[in-house]
Amino acid sequence: MSALTRALSDLLGLRLEGAIGLDERMLHARTTAAIGTVVALAFSLFNLFSEGQFALGLVELGVLLFLLLPALWASGQAQHVRLSENLLLGATVLIFAALVVLGGIAGSGILWVFIVPFVAFFLAGQRRGWWFSGGFFATAAVYFLWLQPLLPLAYPYSATYAIQFLLALLFYTVTAAAFSQLRARFEQQLQQRVEEKSANTQHLLQQLQHQATHDPLTGLSNEVLLSQLLQLAMQHAQKKGSGLAVCHIHLQRFYELCNALGKAGSEKLVRHVAEHLSQTARTHGLLARTGRDEFVMLYRLPADTPAPQAMAHFLSELQLSIEQDGYALYIEFTVGLAQYPEHGQDSHTLLHKAEQAMLQARRYGGQWTTYDVQQDQVFVRHHLLFGKLREALKKQRLQVYYQPQIDLRNGRVVGAEALTRWHDPVDGAIAPSLFIPVAEESGLIRLLTRWLIGECMRECAGWQRLGLDLELSINLSASNLLDPDLLGVLMAELASAGLFPQSITLEITESCFMNAPERAMEILRRIHNSGFKLSIDDFGTGYSSLSYLKSLPMHELKIDKSFVFQLLQSRGDQAIVASTIELAHNLGLAVVAEGIEDEDTAQWLRERGCDIGQGFHLARPMPAAEFLDFVSDRNTAHRAAETIPCNLFIE
Repeated sequence: MSALTRALSDLLGLRLEGAIGLDERMLHARTTAAIGTVVALAFSLFNLFSEGQFALGLVELGVLLFLLLPALWASGQAQHVRLSENLLLGATVLIFAALVVLGGIAGSGILWVFIVPFVAFFLAGQRRGWWFSGGFFATAAVYFLWLQPLLPLAYPYSATYAIQFLLALLFYTVTAAAFSQLRARFEQQLQQRVEEKSANTQHLLQQLQHQATHDPLTGLSNEVLLSQLLQLAMQHAQKKGSGLAVCHIHLQRFYELCNALGKAGSEKLVRHVAEHLSQTARTHGLLARTGRDEFVMLYRLPADTPAPQAMAHFLSELQLSIEQDGYALYIEFTVGLAQYPEHGQDSHTLLHKAEQAMLQARRYGGQWTTYDVQQDQVFVRHHLLFGKLREALKKQRLQVYYQPQIDLRNGRVVGAEALTRWHDPVDGAIAPSLFIPVAEESGLIRLLTRWLIGECMRECAGWQRLGLDLELSINLSASNLLDPDLLGVLMAELASAGLFPQSITLEITESCFMNAPERAMEILRRIHNSGFKLSIDDFGTGYSSLSYLKSLPMHELKIDKSFVFQLLQSRGDQAIVASTIELAHNLGLAVVAEGIEDEDTAQWLRERGCDIGQGFHLARPMPAAEFLDFVSDRNTAHRAAETIPCNLFIE
C-alpha cells in the first residue's frame, strides 16, 4: 500500500522537491513557442485556403499573431518567462478547443488534441500540469456531454466517439504525467548531482586558492598573499599617519639544524618558530613565510617611536630558545628592514629592499640592518660583476702582472709575485679587491685559479728556457683547497709546461684552515708529497698560526704588509716582525716581507735578517716582458732565485 501511495504521489508531483531552474523553463518555453509558431503558421495557411476550414484558419492565425509570437519574444526574457508559459498554455487551449469544436477536415482535428497534456506537463511542470490537463479534460467532458448539441457550428461527433475520445484523452494525460514525472525526477537527480559536484568543485577550488596563497607547512601567508596584505597595510598606515616596517627574517644555521634533526624534526622546528613569530606578529603586524628558512613580518611602527628603538624592542622579542628531540636549540635571526614610505611606495619595492637589507646583514655579520641605497648599489654591482668576470675569463681579458722580489742581502732579483689584473672594455681597470671576492662567492675561483696556474707555469717555463733559474709561487684560496681536482690540475699543467714540481711554491692564507682544517691539512700534505713547496701568506692575520707552522711542511713565511707599512713608527709592529723573523728562521723557513715603501724600512728588515723584500720602493708590478727587462738590468739571469710568488690578491 505504501509503495502504491509513493508511486501515486510521484505521479501527481507531490514529492518532487523544488522546481526546474529558470534557464530550463526559458528553454522549454522557447522550444514550445518555436515549434508552435511553425506548426500554427503552416496549418493556418492550409486551412485558410481549404474549403470549409476558413474559420479554423482564422483562429489559428489569430493565436499565432497574438499569443505564439509574443510568447516566443517573452521566452528570451528571464523576467517574462511566466508570461510566455501562460501565453503558450492559452494558445494551446484556443487552438485545440477550435479543433474539437470545428472538427477540422472530416473531423480529424480532434486527433491532435492528445498533444495537450504533453504540452501542459512540459511547460507547467508536474503539479501545474495536472491542474491544466485536468481542467482541459473536464472542459472537454462538459462540451461533449452538454454543450455539443447546443452549438449549431459544432462538428457532430457520435456519443460513442466522444466517450472513446475522453477515455483516450485520460489515458494520454496519465501517460504524459508519467513521462513528465520521469523527466522531472531525472532533472531533479541531475540537479542534485550538479550541486554536489559544484560543492565539491567549490571546496577543491577553495583548497587550491588556500594552497596558492598559504605555506603548506605552517599555514602562514606566502609571498603571493603577502604582497596583497602589504598593499593594504600601506594604505592603512597612510591613513593613520603611522610608519610601517617590512622585516625580512632569516633563520641562521637552519640547514645545519635540519641535518641534525632530520626531516620530521626540521618541520617541527619550522612550525615552532612560525608559532613563536606569529605571537610577536599578533601585536605588531602580519607574518608570512617566503622561503625554507625565511619569514617576512609587517611591523607597524608606533607613531612617535623611532625605527631603531622599535626594532631593538622587536629583536628582543624574536629571541628563541627551545628544547626539541633532546637538543637544546637557540634560534638566531638575521633581519633586514625596509620602511614605508621612506624606502618605497609599493609592495614589490619594499619586499625587495627588505631582502637586500637582510643579505647585507648576513654578509657583514650583523644581526639586523636597515636598507641603505649606497650599500644596495655596491651589492648589485658585486653580483653583476659575476657575469662580467665569467665573460672576461671566456674571452681571456685577464692578465698577469709580476712584482719583483729582491734579496735584501745582495739586492738581486730572486723572483716576482704574480698579480691578476683585469681591464674591462667598458668599466676600465677593475681592482682585484672587487672581483676576487666575487670569484670566491660564485665558484668562479676554480676557473680563475686554473687559468692562472696555466698562465704562470707557461711563463715560468719560458723564463727557464731563457736561462733564468726562477721559481714560481701560486696563491690558493680556501675554495681551491676544497677542489678535489686541484692536484690533478697542478700536475697536468706542470707536465704541459715542462716544469719540475720543485719550481712551484703554493701560497696559502691562514683562513684556508677555518672551515675544514683537517681536510685542508691533508690536501696540503699530498701537494707537498708531490714535490711542490708551500708558503704561509699574510702571516700574523690569522687565528692559529703557530699550530700550523709546527704541523705543516712549509718552505717560507710571508709577513703581512699591514705590519710593514708603519714599521718604523710602531714599536709594536717592530716587535711582531722581529719575533716573526726569528721564529721562522728557527723553524728553517725563509722570510718574505711585503709592503716595503721606503729604503729605511728595507734597511731595518735587512738588519733583522729578513731574507726577501717586496714593495713599491723596490719595484712595482709589471707585465712579463717588462719583468724580463728588469731582471736583466739587475743582472740576476744566471743566479739561483728565491721563490716567485704568484698572488691572486691586490697589493
